[in-house]
Amino acid sequence: MDSHYTNINGIKLHYVTGGIENGPVCLLLHGFPESWITWRNVIPHLEEHYKIVAVDLRGYGDSDKPEGIRNYTNKLMASDIAGILAELKLTSAYVVGHDRGARVARRMAYDYPELINRLALIEIMPMEYVYSLSAEEAAKKYWHWVFQVVSDLPETLISGKEEEYLKFLLSRGDGLFERLNSDGSWEEYLSHWKKPGAVKAALSDYRASYKFDLPEYQEMVESEDKLNIDTLLLWAENGNLSGLPVEEIWKQSINNVTGYELKNCGHYLLEEIGEEVAKYILEFDK
Repeated sequence: MDSHYTNINGIKLHYVTGGIENGPVCLLLHGFPESWITWRNVIPHLEEHYKIVAVDLRGYGDSDKPEGIRNYTNKLMASDIAGILAELKLTSAYVVGHDRGARVARRMAYDYPELINRLALIEIMPMEYVYSLSAEEAAKKYWHWVFQVVSDLPETLISGKEEEYLKFLLSRGDGLFERLNSDGSWEEYLSHWKKPGAVKAALSDYRASYKFDLPEYQEMVESEDKLNIDTLLLWAENGNLSGLPVEEIWKQSINNVTGYELKNCGHYLLEEIGEEVAKYILEFDK
């Protein structure tokens, strides 16, 4: 993969490209607390079919980490990605996002529908649904959505314990941490996480969602302004969405959804079963 840097919306963003130079575009957006390398087990199965563009979202990986909660809204992050596509003179993409990246992909579908020919959302429920859960339900699967929006306290508790917190987050899977440690990706994730401003940026991502993005999505859903982009939903048998009415909930905001639960994996299914995830991505584009 070829590494690139570009200035968009006043900050430096990092992304990589590969695959078929003039082929159809597959745009990959990672989740928390990772970077583009979360796709390393998926890309080898996609690059014979697409031009691959995998981005480090603002605040993550090798992209800049500006201060201020307003700098991390889904709207602004979607604008970053649209800017990268414009710089590359790409006018249409199959946009695939996992976790936080899937939320940016969703916002792109609202703000830049002309850029998206297919959409894949991996391991997320709508933000407005997550924040409607009871305290009991949220405590089981979405505790960090509450913890990380509290002012100041999370960074105080994480400070000096950055490695321990990251290891806890990336151990939520059968043998996941051992897998990350064995292929060197753990060291890269840890290096990114320890960069100045990285923890604050990730917290700002969640805080911006709660303060700014959530009311906007609630308004969109209430207006019944549904997305008309064909959308693939993937979730893990042992992930946060297991047992939830995933397709039913998403149909409230997207007209055309197709969903699958992937077996024997957890939230970080890109790390665990990358080849199988790639097969679903490819099949949906036939």
